[in-house]
Amino acid sequence: MRTKVLCCLLAAFALVSCTRDPIYGEVSSYRITFDIDNDVLYCRPALPELFQVMFYDCESGKKVYETYMGSDGGYLHAFNPGRYHVVVYGLGGNKASVEYTKDFKLLSIETKVFQNTPMKIWNAPDHLLLGVLTGIEIPYRSEADSEFILTVPVASVCDSWKVCIHGIKGLQYSSSARLVVNRQVCGIEVDGMKKDDIGSIISMSYDIVGNEVMEMPFCTFGMPDEGAVTIRVELEAQDRRVHTAEYDITSQVRDQQNTSHIINVQMDIELQPMVQGGLDPSADEWDPHHEHIEIK
Repeated sequence: MRTKVLCCLLAAFALVSCTRDPIYGEVSSYRITFDIDNDVLYCRPALPELFQVMFYDCESGKKVYETYMGSDGGYLHAFNPGRYHVVVYGLGGNKASVEYTKDFKLLSIETKVFQNTPMKIWNAPDHLLLGVLTGIEIPYRSEADSEFILTVPVASVCDSWKVCIHGIKGLQYSSSARLVVNRQVCGIEVDGMKKDDIGSIISMSYDIVGNEVMEMPFCTFGMPDEGAVTIRVELEAQDRRVHTAEYDITSQVRDQQNTSHIINVQMDIELQPMVQGGLDPSADEWDPHHEHIEIK
């Protein structure tokens, strides 16, 4: 009997002390969209499959939230509203990357070193799509409120140029080409400020567009405001001979009317085909020889 009374008392206390609270699920009222400006002159980039989205505290500059989403944007989950700096950039570039993502004040974009000796040469950067918003206030949204949409403008951080090389005969015999552009900005801050490191960049892509004309496009973080800008063109023919020429292009890159970003140079050379060697099957000693042998 005493056991039954104790069980009844425990059940009564349980009914009195327990209350039913509503269950709250994770509801995202914050959505990110991208306004992508993919209109570049040359070296057109492919649209990244993924963007990295980072939020930084405005006071400390430290990263407090990050996520990844496709080019159509997406939702922010487990997100605390507040005032932030927002940085968005596309993933997948193999020649330019965002460095040190933990502190907004130290964010920079740099290209990779191509050659260290005898002189340091950087790869010409590829187009990197970047968007930066500073001091954005994101308000609190309840489940009953409509969603908050933040649109981030995203565009390439690089300029693109094209060197048109005229006067080359025998372009069908070209095997490779290298373009070295001196006095280039090799890295920038995320807010668009140019860094002080000036160096040489290299591009190895080219197109044969017509009789005696070769085009070599390249991307750059920027031209320096002072000092001469020069290029070196190296063309290798099938006969293994390398033709080299250097040009001062300062006036062309500083010309405010040159909105097409085309640099014209003249290189009067003639490329030669591969020279036939001893292993060439057209040599006489490799011709088939037939002789009749009489067997008795």
